Amino acid sequence: MNELYRRLGIATVWMRTQEGAHEDQFGRRLRQVEAGAAELNLDAGAVQIAAEIAAMEPALDDAQRLALIVLITVSLAALQEGSTRFPVTGAEARQPMRRMLTALCGGDAGGPDEIAAAIERLLKSATASHVIGGSLAENKPLLYLPPFIYHHRVRAGELRLAQIAAQRLKQGQVNAAASRVEAALADIISRSQTNLALSDEQRAAVANAAGRAFTIVSGGPGSGKTSIVLAILRVLVRLGVRPDRIALAAPTGKAAFRMSESISEGLMRIENPAAADKSLQQTPPEASTVHRLLGYSPGGGRFTYHRNNPLQAEAVIVDEGSMLDLTLMERLMDAIKPEASLILLGDADQLPSVAAGAVFRDLVRALGTPAKKQYRGALTRLGRNYRMDATDPAGRSVLQTALAINAADNDLLAGGRLVRRAHAAELEFSGTEFLASPPMEEFLSRWYEVRLCDHDLEQLHGRIFGEDENGFGAADTAALERVFDHAAASRVLCFTRVLPAGSDRVNAALHRRRAGAAADEREFVPGEPVMVVRNDYERMLFNGDQGVIVRVRRRGGRAAPMAVFRSKGRFAAFHLAALRDALELCYATTIHKAQGSEFDAVAILLPDRDLPILTREALYTALTRSRRSVIIAGAEQMLQIGVGRAMERFSGLAEEVGRRL
Repeated sequence: MNELYRRLGIATVWMRTQEGAHEDQFGRRLRQVEAGAAELNLDAGAVQIAAEIAAMEPALDDAQRLALIVLITVSLAALQEGSTRFPVTGAEARQPMRRMLTALCGGDAGGPDEIAAAIERLLKSATASHVIGGSLAENKPLLYLPPFIYHHRVRAGELRLAQIAAQRLKQGQVNAAASRVEAALADIISRSQTNLALSDEQRAAVANAAGRAFTIVSGGPGSGKTSIVLAILRVLVRLGVRPDRIALAAPTGKAAFRMSESISEGLMRIENPAAADKSLQQTPPEASTVHRLLGYSPGGGRFTYHRNNPLQAEAVIVDEGSMLDLTLMERLMDAIKPEASLILLGDADQLPSVAAGAVFRDLVRALGTPAKKQYRGALTRLGRNYRMDATDPAGRSVLQTALAINAADNDLLAGGRLVRRAHAAELEFSGTEFLASPPMEEFLSRWYEVRLCDHDLEQLHGRIFGEDENGFGAADTAALERVFDHAAASRVLCFTRVLPAGSDRVNAALHRRRAGAAADEREFVPGEPVMVVRNDYERMLFNGDQGVIVRVRRRGGRAAPMAVFRSKGRFAAFHLAALRDALELCYATTIHKAQGSEFDAVAILLPDRDLPILTREALYTALTRSRRSVIIAGAEQMLQIGVGRAMERFSGLAEEVGRRL
């Protein structure tokens, strides 16, 4: 949001209302809007910014000025929620606009309707022509393209991305003829004594990705996307692409690091490697964040690589594509040479990016329409799940419940997919279970006893691990493996950090159970799971990396609690003082933070009140983090709301790409 304000070039000066009786009415309503902004996840400064933009229209009367301020605030709230545009007039706007206006203008009878009518009159009369334009050429802060309101910058980015994506899709094959791609794929399969386990849909994904200018692979968690990336690399090198001309990237440091690790491990396991495989083994491509790949400078807000200075890569493979927002995707595509190929992998059903846009979902939608048959090769959907064992009743239950939620099936309890438990003591921690509105302390006690306590491991938590210049010894490494496997087996997933069912509260409660009621919340104790919340390139720790606190002694010194992380098959310990501001407990995390992770068991805590983020995409994402046990805890009404609500992100990208195809 601050970046938007900076780009608009607006100073933070609050518009003052006039004195006297006039201030009582106009000022009161303005303060009401300011107070209501918090309901839309905006701070009061957003309304101040809206008022300053509205001041660009000096001829407005009070009603028109208030309508303009509210309209601008609505546009900022929509952007904050991830929409690139928002319906403000007509039938399409009725429900979403009422939600916004009720939050900003209160629930007074006629209040939202009165403001909605004033906004519509303002737009149709073009009274605010200094602020609101009708095309990009007018270069106004906002654009009204009925029935939507856009931010000029966002609309421009959306159109640029649609143009680039459509051009790439029209290119078709770039690396080699389809016959050469199939021959390369057949060669890597034939070289495996155990026969490389690629399903028909995975083989199609590899063949499409290795030959086309632009390919999208969409599949749920555990659908084998990592195996596909390794196969794509091996095919590309056989087609003559040098390993150092293949770029691997992901939206986050954690995802990039895991991508590199999985590729390196996969390359080392190749049976009967060909010369092309050996070249990959000798110089495996290293994954980076998309920002780092593009040479982003945080200070200047600029990218080194762009259309006029493109990346030298001949192929760019990006994992976790659903997390890419509109701006970053546009920058990425703009920086790739026309003759190079781009492969995006992700899950269109998962939560989209935190920032504005649902780009991956929109591209999948644009290619999935019957009218786009000629571009079908650019999109491969993976349906099989390898993470959840469908032959195991518990894993099958998790998988079926996830699919039912994704299909908006609100009969989960009636149909028996979710087994209802009356009390926490009845939980079996197998399959999918529902615990209706449990007392939080009662549920967390049960979770702690069953999932977090292990009497055999308590001795390891109290153990002093020795680390020297060669790392940890064999015995300590084996013990750390046990500690890490246990810590990584379970997670409580929350919709927010705050509120009674938020991750902050859960982490604090579980910390007190382990450390004692009088413990300092900032003092981690041995055995506690921690997460990195800020990239640290010096120590090669990335946002989302998870570790465990244990007592470590170095070279005969005094033992002290340290944070230990696993990297490339070994463990490394770091003093807590060096990482204090970059660590937080992770008994519980938000669902967004859990994307890309997998556990044996998860608990999903429903919020105690309706929130916009309570959607089936969030529930599906949370549920599919687990292999064999899911507990959903909260009010049944909140579960029904979540299953019945699709994430509402308004975007024009799919239709713009479709129009160009």
